[in-house]
Amino acid sequence: MIIVKCNKGFVPEFEIKGNSVVVEPIPKIGNFKKNQENLIPPPQSMLAIPFYVSENTFSPVEKTKASYDETLFFSGVRAFYIKNYQLAAAFFREIVSKYPKSPFFISAYFLLGDCYKNMNNYDLAIKTYNRAIELAPKNSAVAQTLFSIAKIDEKKNMFMAARNIYNRIIRNYMGTKWADKALFMLGYSYYLENRCREALNYFLNIQKKNSYYPLSMILAAECFYRVKDYAKAVLAYYYMSNKLKDVSPVKYYRELGDVGVALCKFEDYKEAGKIFDYLESVHSEDVLEHSYIDRMKCDLKKGDFDDLNYRGKYILKYSKEKPLKNEAKKLMDEVKLKKGEVNEKTIDEIMAKYRNDPDVVSLALYVYANKNFRNGDCNEALKYLVKLKKIYPNNDYTLKGNDIAAKCINKMLKQFYADPSTNLIEYLYKNSLILKPKKANLCKLAWGLIFSHKVGEVEKIMHLISDNECRQAVIAKFFIEMGDNVKALNIVNSLQKVEPYIYYLNMIFGDVNYFNGDYKKAVSLYENALKVKNNLMDDYLRLRIAKSMIQLKEFDKAKQVLGRIKTSIYLNEVTFLEGLCLYKKGDYKNAIETFRNLINNLSYKERVLFYLTMSYYKLNDKKNAMKYFKELKRNYPNSDYLRVLKVIIS
Repeated sequence: MIIVKCNKGFVPEFEIKGNSVVVEPIPKIGNFKKNQENLIPPPQSMLAIPFYVSENTFSPVEKTKASYDETLFFSGVRAFYIKNYQLAAAFFREIVSKYPKSPFFISAYFLLGDCYKNMNNYDLAIKTYNRAIELAPKNSAVAQTLFSIAKIDEKKNMFMAARNIYNRIIRNYMGTKWADKALFMLGYSYYLENRCREALNYFLNIQKKNSYYPLSMILAAECFYRVKDYAKAVLAYYYMSNKLKDVSPVKYYRELGDVGVALCKFEDYKEAGKIFDYLESVHSEDVLEHSYIDRMKCDLKKGDFDDLNYRGKYILKYSKEKPLKNEAKKLMDEVKLKKGEVNEKTIDEIMAKYRNDPDVVSLALYVYANKNFRNGDCNEALKYLVKLKKIYPNNDYTLKGNDIAAKCINKMLKQFYADPSTNLIEYLYKNSLILKPKKANLCKLAWGLIFSHKVGEVEKIMHLISDNECRQAVIAKFFIEMGDNVKALNIVNSLQKVEPYIYYLNMIFGDVNYFNGDYKKAVSLYENALKVKNNLMDDYLRLRIAKSMIQLKEFDKAKQVLGRIKTSIYLNEVTFLEGLCLYKKGDYKNAIETFRNLINNLSYKERVLFYLTMSYYKLNDKKNAMKYFKELKRNYPNSDYLRVLKVIIS
């Protein structure tokens, strides 16, 4: 800083005091020329730095006896101070063009470059700076001037050129404050390009003794914040928290605010409050409003809704920035969501209003899913959790909804086993496949699919089962049903022979014999497996036992077993097998009555038409036999049953 204190009748004398160059007035005594000759010229350290001058800048009493170049220089300084850069440049140009031997010549050159820079005439500024450096390469102002050139390059998005200058400063001024600043600016240049990974390479390597260390840590924290690595953001802040006041709150209020929000995410509200208090202490309306917004985010996190609404109302009333008002409205809407003030209509409105804002939409979907869960409506809860997962698969609220999804699926699995339904198990399977809730009982779900004859769908979830024994049993059962007995048996042999898996092993070994045609052995193993005391599995096994007995031509025993099956999802199959038993026994009339109950069931229609045709044919009722034969031909023209009938009937 240069302080000039002169009035008429005095001449200036320069003196360095600490970091300032003070120009003290001395009385004009005796021969003015003599005194002028003894004056100390402006020291080199004052060049190319901002000038602060008093109201009465030095002006000689007798112009004829004054140094005109000196008058020009201080007139330029005064114009520079009041930011009249065009006028200041005119004074400095006069010196550099007409007074090359003036003690103010080099000073004027550097200041002329500053004038051009401040007038945004960057090309001319760089040209002037380079000429000044060429004329005085060892001047102490060179380092600062190089920073000015680099700053111009950054404004022109020529970051590589700026970084070349910073590296030059580091080489030429090793161990000085300029090298420390250049090291920081290398990182900062990447930061300005939003290349945080490269910026961190510099910020995190700046030593604590470097005066830019606190700012480096704040910017490093901001880089971590941008990639949502809040833990590292907080850690970077903690390293410099005792030097918070070394970071300008006016220039870096956005970064400081983000660090405050990161601290709130880790519930360090005290340290976050310290940052916000620091920001709001500068009495800048812009900084205050941004700090209020960030405080509102913290209020939302800790559930301090009254403070949030107070700050939100302040922003809405006084702020002139539309984005800040929108942010305040959004946070106040989030308060309503947090309070559970939401219904299906609200959700639709919020999704339309904030469709591009994942924070609000994800919160809304989560809150409404949670509300439905608390009200006992798991169908609606899962519906909105699925929406949330599809739109924001890795959102915090998606992860939070995982527990709700698991509880709902487990609750509905209980319902399924109490009253099995094909639609319900399909619904649970689809939702589990999308949501993949870690605490859901996927073991129970997999067996539910198997017992519902949906073995193919098991493949997509069987490897997600957390219980190892259950997982291996399910996989073995899957391979058996797919016809790969070798793989199945390799897995089965490694399973523990303890309850309840001993019953699953008996079932699997029964399947091996069943598919190999040893039905008697299969029945024995299935009957051992019936001890599991699981109604759904018991009825599933009874179906297999009945089918085995039909193969053994023990039709009455098969009917007895079928009569014990009560599970609703098996009733159509039970009806078909009962009709088959009657047909095999030659009781065609009762077989016809039984099969007619399934005539409209698409799962059985092809087989039913075949057996109706055959039953009427056996009863010598050719008219009805042809009726059902034609219906089979019309509905299933490529049926294998049709080819058999053509041979028999013709």
